[in-house]
Amino acid sequence: MNRKSLRKAPSKFLFRYAVRCRRLLPKKRSQAFGLLSTTARPRIGHIYVINLNRQPDRWAEMELELGHVLDSSGSAIRNLTDRYVAVDASHFVKEPSEDADIDPNYTLADQLFVEPQPLAIPTRIELNSSIRMSQPEIAVARSHIGIWRQTAAGSHEYVLVLEDDVWFRPEFVPYLDQAWSEIKTKGDGRSNFDILYLSYEEAKYGAPKTILSCSLFGPVRGLWFLSGYVISREGAEKLLRLLPCRGPVDLWINHQFGVLHVLATRKSIISQRRDVSSTNSYSVLPALTRIGAITSEGASLFHVRPCERPVFAFGPEGSGLSSLAMALSMLGYRCCSDLQDLPCHELEMLLTGVGDRVFDAYVNIGSLAGKPRRSESVMGGPDSLSPLVSLALRMTTTWEGC
Repeated sequence: MNRKSLRKAPSKFLFRYAVRCRRLLPKKRSQAFGLLSTTARPRIGHIYVINLNRQPDRWAEMELELGHVLDSSGSAIRNLTDRYVAVDASHFVKEPSEDADIDPNYTLADQLFVEPQPLAIPTRIELNSSIRMSQPEIAVARSHIGIWRQTAAGSHEYVLVLEDDVWFRPEFVPYLDQAWSEIKTKGDGRSNFDILYLSYEEAKYGAPKTILSCSLFGPVRGLWFLSGYVISREGAEKLLRLLPCRGPVDLWINHQFGVLHVLATRKSIISQRRDVSSTNSYSVLPALTRIGAITSEGASLFHVRPCERPVFAFGPEGSGLSSLAMALSMLGYRCCSDLQDLPCHELEMLLTGVGDRVFDAYVNIGSLAGKPRRSESVMGGPDSLSPLVSLALRMTTTWEGC
């Protein structure tokens, strides 16, 4: 997930200029990369870069980036690299269903395990309500799972996995070499880890961890991003046995830290580029704004609950209802969406017009057992909509047109 997609044009220009100037400096040799040697500790023998077919410019930039770092033999690590064709969400002809690899439904509780929100007190219903992964999130997960399969079936003990919107920080080579030398080895000389994070962002309130050495720590949870990490063949096999992936892949993998040997460099040495925009869509945003959480992903734009409620929205498949639900949530509505039936207590409060409901906007609900008593609250023609709902519709139209 690239959270730097909103950088302004001058910042993007300066970033590109700085990267190009850096490539004029001498290339650096890393002892952590190279083909397998029987007389020394195994090195990172292969690199995969996840890249969409419709984004050849990103692959071109990655080739330049990989050409500036040398392996232990003095050859550019670009020669160790394969482009992995990313799964493209735009090619999905229908909503992906659950299978052996991915369960697209997760909960707010899953999210708060990784990034707790001490200032928010969600209800039990909010914690356990199902959140469906967005199509881009499903595509990203499938791409990583595909690489794990190739790693598990391949001959390389360690593989570096990169997304195509990253760059190596100036200290990448010396810091990686130092960290690689500090990793303990097994009796057969192999390094003792399943995953080594080289790129990450800690949860807002920090990631519980154990400091292991000058350059490494062992995380308990709380690391976002899978844009740059080393995976061992054994680690890939473990991850494949732990499938299906439930929720966004960088969230789900945090839930597996307890059964994996996970390491991370004490500073992120691979960063996401500031001059590219993210194509991801974050399914958890409505749930976070619903409980008033403030995260680096964003927060509700309104701190006062809207007075025009309840709001209902129905429409055919593909009409943008999910985007509308997100827009309503960002505008302060507590939005319930994409359910066949409402919880019994919620439905009773809604139909009788009494009590304090959990939600005040209902989008794409399959069935209501009766009609609300205040029919004027139901969404009607453009002239009858409240200003906030009209704004939500305009936001939806903008997103759907992008």
